[in-house]
Amino acid sequence: MRNIYFDIDDRTKEVEALQAKKKKDLRAFQEKFEVSWIYHESALEGTVLDIFDLKAALDHATLEDGVLIPVYQRIRNHKNTIEKIKKNATANSRMPTLSFIKEVHQVLSYGLSELPGGQYRKDVPIHRSYYHEIMAPSRISYAMNKLVRYLKTKEFKQLHPLQQAAEVHFRLMHIFPFSRECGKLARLIMNFFVIRAGYLPIIIPAVERQHYYEALRVSPKVVHDLIVSCMEQTINLSLRFFDGGTKEIW
Repeated sequence: MRNIYFDIDDRTKEVEALQAKKKKDLRAFQEKFEVSWIYHESALEGTVLDIFDLKAALDHATLEDGVLIPVYQRIRNHKNTIEKIKKNATANSRMPTLSFIKEVHQVLSYGLSELPGGQYRKDVPIHRSYYHEIMAPSRISYAMNKLVRYLKTKEFKQLHPLQQAAEVHFRLMHIFPFSRECGKLARLIMNFFVIRAGYLPIIIPAVERQHYYEALRVSPKVVHDLIVSCMEQTINLSLRFFDGGTKEIW
Protein backbone atom coordinates (compact mmCIF):
# COMPACT_ATOMS: atom_id res chain seq x y z
CA MET A 1 0.00 0.00 0.00
CA ARG A 2 2.87 2.37 0.78
CA ASN A 3 4.10 2.00 -2.81
CA ILE A 4 0.70 3.21 -4.04
CA TYR A 5 0.94 6.28 -1.80
CA PHE A 6 4.48 6.99 -3.03
CA ASP A 7 3.28 6.77 -6.63
CA ILE A 8 0.35 9.09 -5.92
CA ASP A 9 2.70 11.56 -4.22
CA ASP A 10 5.14 11.52 -7.16
CA ARG A 11 2.45 11.95 -9.78
CA THR A 12 0.74 14.69 -7.75
CA LYS A 13 4.04 16.57 -7.85
CA GLU A 14 4.08 16.11 -11.63
CA VAL A 15 0.65 17.75 -11.85
CA GLU A 16 1.81 20.61 -9.62
CA ALA A 17 4.90 21.14 -11.78
CA LEU A 18 2.81 21.26 -14.95
CA GLN A 19 0.37 23.69 -13.34
CA ALA A 20 3.27 26.00 -12.48
CA LYS A 21 4.79 25.63 -15.95
CA LYS A 22 1.59 26.01 -17.96
CA LYS A 23 -0.17 28.78 -16.08
CA LYS A 24 -2.11 29.84 -19.19
CA ASP A 25 -3.97 26.52 -19.03
CA LEU A 26 -4.54 26.60 -15.26
CA ARG A 27 -7.79 28.57 -15.24
CA ALA A 28 -9.35 26.34 -17.91
CA PHE A 29 -8.25 23.29 -15.94
CA GLN A 30 -9.76 24.60 -12.70
CA GLU A 31 -13.06 25.47 -14.39
CA LYS A 32 -13.35 22.08 -16.11
CA PHE A 33 -12.36 20.30 -12.90
CA GLU A 34 -15.08 22.11 -10.95
CA VAL A 35 -17.73 21.31 -13.57
CA SER A 36 -16.69 17.65 -13.57
CA TRP A 37 -16.67 17.51 -9.78
CA ILE A 38 -20.19 18.90 -9.38
CA TYR A 39 -21.56 16.90 -12.33
CA HIS A 40 -20.37 13.55 -10.96
CA GLU A 41 -21.33 14.40 -7.37
CA SER A 42 -24.88 15.06 -8.51
CA ALA A 43 -24.92 11.89 -10.61
CA LEU A 44 -23.94 9.83 -7.56
CA GLU A 45 -27.09 11.21 -5.92
CA GLY A 46 -29.19 10.12 -8.91
CA THR A 47 -29.42 13.54 -10.60
CA VAL A 48 -27.86 13.80 -14.04
CA LEU A 49 -27.34 17.47 -14.77
CA ASP A 50 -27.49 19.09 -18.16
CA ILE A 51 -24.04 20.57 -18.80
CA PHE A 52 -25.61 23.80 -20.10
CA ASP A 53 -27.62 24.25 -16.90
CA LEU A 54 -24.59 23.36 -14.80
CA LYS A 55 -22.36 25.94 -16.46
CA ALA A 56 -25.13 28.55 -16.46
CA ALA A 57 -25.68 28.09 -12.72
CA LEU A 58 -21.96 28.40 -12.03
CA ASP A 59 -21.91 31.59 -14.12
CA HIS A 60 -24.84 32.95 -12.06
CA ALA A 61 -27.09 33.23 -15.10
CA THR A 62 -30.50 34.83 -14.71
CA LEU A 63 -33.29 32.26 -14.66
CA GLU A 64 -36.61 32.58 -16.42
CA ASP A 65 -37.79 29.01 -15.90
CA GLY A 66 -38.92 28.70 -12.29
CA VAL A 67 -38.86 24.90 -12.51
CA LEU A 68 -35.07 24.97 -12.75
CA ILE A 69 -34.51 27.18 -9.71
CA PRO A 70 -33.98 24.33 -7.18
CA VAL A 71 -31.52 22.67 -9.58
CA TYR A 72 -29.55 25.89 -9.98
CA GLN A 73 -29.67 26.50 -6.23
CA ARG A 74 -28.16 23.07 -5.51
CA ILE A 75 -25.38 23.69 -8.03
CA ARG A 76 -24.52 27.07 -6.54
CA ASN A 77 -24.71 25.68 -3.01
CA HIS A 78 -22.32 22.92 -4.01
CA LYS A 79 -19.86 25.42 -5.49
CA ASN A 80 -20.02 27.56 -2.34
CA THR A 81 -19.44 24.51 -0.17
CA ILE A 82 -16.43 23.45 -2.23
CA GLU A 83 -14.96 26.90 -1.68
CA LYS A 84 -15.59 26.61 2.06
CA ILE A 85 -13.83 23.23 2.18
CA LYS A 86 -10.85 24.52 0.18
CA LYS A 87 -10.55 27.61 2.38
CA ASN A 88 -10.56 25.60 5.59
CA ALA A 89 -8.48 22.62 4.45
CA THR A 90 -5.03 24.10 4.91
CA ALA A 91 -1.98 22.18 6.08
CA ASN A 92 -2.26 23.72 9.55
CA SER A 93 -6.03 23.50 9.86
CA ARG A 94 -7.70 21.81 12.80
CA MET A 95 -9.68 18.64 12.43
CA PRO A 96 -13.33 19.25 11.46
CA THR A 97 -15.50 20.10 14.44
CA LEU A 98 -19.17 19.32 14.88
CA SER A 99 -19.96 22.98 14.25
CA PHE A 100 -17.96 22.94 11.02
CA ILE A 101 -19.75 19.84 9.71
CA LYS A 102 -23.12 21.44 10.47
CA GLU A 103 -22.02 24.67 8.76
CA VAL A 104 -21.03 22.72 5.65
CA HIS A 105 -24.48 21.14 5.58
CA GLN A 106 -26.11 24.53 6.05
CA VAL A 107 -24.34 25.87 2.95
CA LEU A 108 -25.33 22.76 0.97
CA SER A 109 -28.97 23.17 2.04
CA TYR A 110 -29.32 26.92 1.64
CA GLY A 111 -32.63 27.94 0.07
CA LEU A 112 -33.83 24.40 -0.65
CA SER A 113 -36.63 23.92 1.86
CA GLU A 114 -38.19 25.24 5.04
CA LEU A 115 -36.08 22.85 7.11
CA PRO A 116 -32.79 24.58 7.99
CA GLY A 117 -29.55 22.78 7.27
CA GLY A 118 -27.46 21.41 10.10
CA GLN A 119 -30.38 19.85 11.96
CA TYR A 120 -30.28 16.11 12.60
CA ARG A 121 -32.97 14.00 11.00
CA LYS A 122 -35.76 12.69 13.23
CA ASP A 123 -36.83 9.74 11.11
CA VAL A 124 -35.46 7.06 8.79
CA PRO A 125 -36.05 8.04 5.15
CA ILE A 126 -38.02 5.38 3.31
CA HIS A 127 -37.17 6.52 -0.20
CA ARG A 128 -33.47 7.33 -0.53
CA SER A 129 -30.65 6.80 -3.01
CA TYR A 130 -28.45 4.66 -0.77
CA TYR A 131 -29.27 1.17 0.42
CA HIS A 132 -26.74 0.59 3.21
CA GLU A 133 -28.02 0.53 6.80
CA ILE A 134 -28.16 3.89 8.53
CA MET A 135 -28.33 4.80 12.17
CA ALA A 136 -31.52 5.29 14.15
CA PRO A 137 -32.26 8.99 14.78
CA SER A 138 -31.95 8.56 18.55
CA ARG A 139 -28.26 7.61 18.17
CA ILE A 140 -27.16 10.36 15.78
CA SER A 141 -26.12 13.01 18.30
CA TYR A 142 -24.02 10.56 20.33
CA ALA A 143 -22.41 9.09 17.19
CA MET A 144 -21.52 12.50 15.75
CA ASN A 145 -19.88 13.60 19.00
CA LYS A 146 -18.00 10.30 19.11
CA LEU A 147 -16.82 10.81 15.53
CA VAL A 148 -15.34 14.27 16.09
CA ARG A 149 -13.63 13.03 19.26
CA TYR A 150 -12.12 10.18 17.23
CA LEU A 151 -10.60 12.72 14.81
CA LYS A 152 -8.46 14.05 17.67
CA THR A 153 -7.04 10.69 18.70
CA LYS A 154 -3.49 9.54 18.08
CA GLU A 155 -4.88 6.48 16.30
CA PHE A 156 -6.64 8.59 13.69
CA LYS A 157 -3.81 11.10 13.25
CA GLN A 158 -1.37 8.28 12.47
CA LEU A 159 -3.44 7.14 9.49
CA HIS A 160 -2.46 8.18 5.97
CA PRO A 161 -4.68 11.08 4.77
CA LEU A 162 -6.42 8.80 2.26
CA GLN A 163 -7.19 6.33 5.05
CA GLN A 164 -8.49 9.22 7.17
CA ALA A 165 -10.68 10.34 4.29
CA ALA A 166 -12.14 6.86 3.77
CA GLU A 167 -12.69 6.26 7.48
CA VAL A 168 -14.54 9.54 8.05
CA HIS A 169 -16.58 9.14 4.90
CA PHE A 170 -17.68 5.62 5.78
CA ARG A 171 -18.65 6.60 9.32
CA LEU A 172 -20.56 9.70 8.25
CA MET A 173 -22.52 7.75 5.68
CA HIS A 174 -23.56 5.17 8.26
CA ILE A 175 -24.57 7.83 10.76
CA PHE A 176 -26.37 9.67 7.92
CA PRO A 177 -27.04 12.61 10.23
CA PHE A 178 -29.27 14.73 7.99
CA SER A 179 -32.38 14.07 5.92
CA ARG A 180 -30.87 15.36 2.69
CA GLU A 181 -27.50 16.09 1.06
CA CYS A 182 -25.71 13.56 3.30
CA GLY A 183 -23.82 11.94 0.44
CA LYS A 184 -22.47 15.25 -0.81
CA LEU A 185 -21.63 16.28 2.75
CA ALA A 186 -19.69 13.08 3.47
CA ARG A 187 -17.71 13.31 0.25
CA LEU A 188 -16.89 16.98 0.88
CA ILE A 189 -15.64 16.17 4.38
CA MET A 190 -13.69 13.29 2.83
CA ASN A 191 -12.07 15.78 0.47
CA PHE A 192 -11.23 18.06 3.38
CA PHE A 193 -8.61 15.52 4.43
CA VAL A 194 -7.47 14.98 0.84
CA ILE A 195 -7.02 18.70 0.07
CA ARG A 196 -5.47 19.31 3.48
CA ALA A 197 -2.74 16.80 2.56
CA GLY A 198 -1.99 18.60 -0.71
CA TYR A 199 -3.76 16.23 -3.11
CA LEU A 200 -6.22 16.94 -5.90
CA PRO A 201 -9.81 16.46 -4.74
CA ILE A 202 -11.22 12.98 -5.30
CA ILE A 203 -13.97 12.76 -7.90
CA ILE A 204 -15.92 9.49 -7.85
CA PRO A 205 -17.20 9.23 -11.44
CA ALA A 206 -20.82 8.36 -12.17
CA VAL A 207 -19.81 5.06 -13.78
CA GLU A 208 -18.58 3.93 -10.34
CA ARG A 209 -21.92 4.64 -8.69
CA GLN A 210 -22.88 1.00 -8.13
CA HIS A 211 -19.37 0.11 -6.96
CA TYR A 212 -19.48 3.06 -4.58
CA TYR A 213 -22.87 2.11 -3.14
CA GLU A 214 -21.67 -1.44 -2.59
CA ALA A 215 -18.46 -0.24 -0.89
CA LEU A 216 -20.56 1.65 1.65
CA ARG A 217 -22.15 -1.65 2.69
CA VAL A 218 -18.81 -3.31 3.41
CA SER A 219 -16.02 -1.39 5.16
CA PRO A 220 -13.77 1.71 5.19
CA LYS A 221 -11.06 -0.44 3.55
CA VAL A 222 -13.24 -1.06 0.50
CA VAL A 223 -14.13 2.65 0.32
CA HIS A 224 -10.41 3.45 0.63
CA ASP A 225 -9.50 1.19 -2.28
CA LEU A 226 -12.19 2.81 -4.43
CA ILE A 227 -11.13 6.38 -3.68
CA VAL A 228 -7.46 5.53 -4.28
CA SER A 229 -8.43 4.18 -7.70
CA CYS A 230 -10.47 7.34 -8.39
CA MET A 231 -7.57 9.55 -7.31
CA GLU A 232 -5.21 7.72 -9.66
CA GLN A 233 -7.68 8.32 -12.49
CA THR A 234 -7.99 12.00 -11.59
CA ILE A 235 -4.21 12.40 -11.62
CA ASN A 236 -3.86 10.60 -14.96
CA LEU A 237 -6.53 12.74 -16.61
CA SER A 238 -5.00 15.90 -15.13
CA LEU A 239 -1.59 14.99 -16.54
CA ARG A 240 -3.13 14.34 -19.94
CA PHE A 241 -4.82 17.73 -19.83
CA PHE A 242 -1.55 19.61 -19.24
CA ASP A 243 0.51 17.37 -21.52
CA GLY A 244 -1.56 18.47 -24.49
CA GLY A 245 -3.77 15.42 -24.72
CA THR A 246 -7.46 15.64 -23.89
CA LYS A 247 -8.79 19.02 -22.78
CA GLU A 248 -11.59 17.36 -20.88
CA ILE A 249 -11.22 16.32 -17.25
CA TRP A 250 -13.90 13.66 -17.58
